[in-house]
Amino acid sequence: MDVFEAMGSAMTMRWLSAEPVPDELIEKLIWAGTRASSPENSQLWDFIVVKSPEQRARLHETIVPDLSSLGAVRARMAGTTDPVKRRMGEGASHLLANLREAPVLIFICGSSFVPGDPREDRYQYAAIYGASQNMLVAGRALGLGVAATGIHNLNSRGVRQVLGVPDHKAIGVTMAVGWPTRPFRPVKRKPVADVVHFDTW
Repeated sequence: MDVFEAMGSAMTMRWLSAEPVPDELIEKLIWAGTRASSPENSQLWDFIVVKSPEQRARLHETIVPDLSSLGAVRARMAGTTDPVKRRMGEGASHLLANLREAPVLIFICGSSFVPGDPREDRYQYAAIYGASQNMLVAGRALGLGVAATGIHNLNSRGVRQVLGVPDHKAIGVTMAVGWPTRPFRPVKRKPVADVVHFDTW
């Protein structure tokens, strides 16, 4: 698949089958993530790949211990008339409810040992988000569904404990990866002409 075609349809796919993803495809995703640029080529990322059904279930129970998280998402969804936001809410609610069924969860972490004095945490996030975007596009090119999320923040302390994340590492992105159960669509973005400025504002 052409890289521009992949970018144009690399939507966040929150509807995933439980069918296993081959290790070689997971490795390709990680390879793509590590091709991203990073401040001073510091490559401040680490990737925790979770495939074990038991560990996925443990993480699901840690992130969504009860239905209150789902209720909050559904309440926000019910209050919007924007069809895009409604679809996003439906997808987020579905992913939260079915997180343990995603065959692969990847946690992208960054190091707080960063360039600069004083410490600049933004560097690690520049690395994490670049890696995340590369993986999203690579997943689309491979036919995989990828949902890059911040759902670990619903209980970041608990997730860190389950995964044994060292104190000097931050979890920046939680990715659910699997085979999509819904079709990909072109991503909806503003026209380039609406956001570009030449030479000056």
